[in-house]
Amino acid sequence: MKEGKTLKIIEWRDMDKRKFYGYSLMLGTTIRFSVYPLNLIKTRLMAQEGVTAYKGTFDAIKKIARREGIRGFYKGFPISLIQVAAGQLYITTYETSKQTIFHKKSIPVQHFLGGFVASCISQTIMVPVDVISQYQQISASQTKPNMARKLNVSTMVAKYSSTSIVGRSVLGQAFYISRYLIKNEGLSGLYRGYLLSLCTYGLNSGFYWGFYYLYSELFESFLPENKSKLQEALRISTSGLLSSATAICLTNPFDVVRTRYQLQVRRGTGTMSGWSTFQALLQSEGYKGLTKGMTARIAQSSFTSWALILGYEYVKKMSLKHSKITSEDSTFETVAAFQKS
Repeated sequence: MKEGKTLKIIEWRDMDKRKFYGYSLMLGTTIRFSVYPLNLIKTRLMAQEGVTAYKGTFDAIKKIARREGIRGFYKGFPISLIQVAAGQLYITTYETSKQTIFHKKSIPVQHFLGGFVASCISQTIMVPVDVISQYQQISASQTKPNMARKLNVSTMVAKYSSTSIVGRSVLGQAFYISRYLIKNEGLSGLYRGYLLSLCTYGLNSGFYWGFYYLYSELFESFLPENKSKLQEALRISTSGLLSSATAICLTNPFDVVRTRYQLQVRRGTGTMSGWSTFQALLQSEGYKGLTKGMTARIAQSSFTSWALILGYEYVKKMSLKHSKITSEDSTFETVAAFQKS
């Protein structure tokens, strides 16, 4: 185990990988199911331009529940489960890069660079899934003409009107969207916003890991040496919540631009670049537009951070190799790896 200033850190080599992957898959699936509705709301809020369909997070909840029912909050959920598997690639890359590539760096820098690299690699899988899932999340607008005019999906909605995805299975919808994008834009259609995703999720992941370690060290320094389990849980939860909120505030502008850009459908011979999307957003909505979806994103992340950090604490402890098991009073650093994938 690695020694921080005040923390003992469970390393990748300390764990039984078979136990770890089994426990973490169950944890990731459960948490994703719990927070997916907020992710859907965040996507719809960020996709809005000009006259809005939703006034805010709570207004979106009411309208989606009234018009689409409970199922409306889980549009695109099955295909998004691929992200749970990608989370395993993420944590493997993160842990191994810390121990090999960045092991000579300071501990906070190890966390930042490890998180950034892990996110960049996992985005190769995540971006196509994210693009397809986003179109499924907003597909209900096709049946609501007034809503369609208010969401930034007019071209796709028009296409759906002639070859509707309503009535298709979830996999059928995913196949149709993939085929449509590849036919009109090539493979790049599934990787629209790839660099923006690297900026958004890579930086978010790096900031989260770095700030989590710093906050953990800070709060640990105020706790007594023989702290209770409740004090330890509070330290973990508070550090995770604060680091998540900090990372979101720093990266939300990238997320808004990324979402707008990915939801474009090519018209004619070209499409707006990421920079053009950013400029258009500022011109039409000002800097306030860069904060869209932040409340939903923080709400989603707050619950996820709390649940995943505490859950991951037990996953790491339960996955320890028998020779590495120490007393229950030892302090371990735990992080919500699967939230940043």
